[in-house]
Amino acid sequence: MSPKLSLVFDTTYYDLLEVSVDATDAEIKKAYKKKAMQHHPNPDDPQAHETFQKIGQAYETLSNPNDRATYDSHGPDGPPRGGGMPSDMDMDDLFSQMFGGGFGMGGGGFEFEMGGGPSRRRKPTKGRDTTIPYDISLEEAYKGKKVIMNLERDRICGGCEGSGARAGVEPKECGNCEGKGVVFTDRHIAPGLLGKVKSPCPSCHGEGKKIRDKEKCKKCKGLKVTKEKKRIEFMIDPGTEDGERIALRGEGDEEPEVPAGDIIFLIRHLPHPSFKPQPHTQGGLSILISIRLSESLLGFSRILFIHLDGRGIQIESKKGERIIKPGSIYTIKGEGMPIRGTGRKGDMYVRFDVEFPTIDWAKHQILETGEGDTKVELPGKKPDLRIEGEVVKRELSMRPVN
Repeated sequence: MSPKLSLVFDTTYYDLLEVSVDATDAEIKKAYKKKAMQHHPNPDDPQAHETFQKIGQAYETLSNPNDRATYDSHGPDGPPRGGGMPSDMDMDDLFSQMFGGGFGMGGGGFEFEMGGGPSRRRKPTKGRDTTIPYDISLEEAYKGKKVIMNLERDRICGGCEGSGARAGVEPKECGNCEGKGVVFTDRHIAPGLLGKVKSPCPSCHGEGKKIRDKEKCKKCKGLKVTKEKKRIEFMIDPGTEDGERIALRGEGDEEPEVPAGDIIFLIRHLPHPSFKPQPHTQGGLSILISIRLSESLLGFSRILFIHLDGRGIQIESKKGERIIKPGSIYTIKGEGMPIRGTGRKGDMYVRFDVEFPTIDWAKHQILETGEGDTKVELPGKKPDLRIEGEVVKRELSMRPVN
């Protein structure tokens, strides 16, 4: 028995995620998280947002079995959901489904036989999912957020119960496709290779039946669905990561004879002026803190920063305990982002920048003290941050990260 061939019409989405066409769902999800982290939207990089959107579209398609099958067989511009084929279909099955029969060489391209006739387009197993990007601040990601909003969605028309026709009217067979729901159209399937490919009938939209304008339902105008507004609520849990998806099952658009799709919120973290997620760490956060040379050499005790939940984080670095070098990184245990499902938090990574005295300060010292024995005082510690909330004392790890 000959082996099955993994044949896809277009590999662009696989190439974007850098996975093979045989990748499992787990491999695709892992690749998406990695790529989304690499190409997170950056205000200084106008192409980053576009790349991030392309990666999201690729993941949205390949993570849905129906959409992936359709993409594999028809590419990104293929027929509506539900007309796809399994990615492991062999060559005979491929040509049988695409072209409705055998094929042979003709002048300048393939000539496909219509033996057996095309079958009507299959109904999808569920309605179309609606993905909505939803931006949140890092503070909201840290503390969690309850979201309340009004959405507009498609619902089965109550006037015609989804038939699209007025009472007592039966849809007529489509004359363009003779009730089959599909037609054959020319398509370039390879350079210099032209073939006829099955596609939904544009006249009846693949239904095989049509309704005259004067016989259409007055409420939905033959569309079979009407718009409905609904107030929805959902929670964004503390520690929800950038790129995560929150699905509201069955809250998406409806269509006749098909279960409603889902509404999927794609969570995106907005950049923060002080804190940044720490890549490749669970719940890690980083922050850049500037201290004076006297604090680096002699230690300090003050509020270093105000956390995402409003708490002041006070650190005591004792004299003689350590000298904090410029660019060194220390950790504060348990002060990172919440780690969902564990009750724990990641660590805070503090990178120190040391402010050296200015030339003006040095000139002032020389003018005041002369050339004899002098006692030079370095600029003192920075003042405490003003805060109305809780102040907690934390310790820097004794060993710097680098």
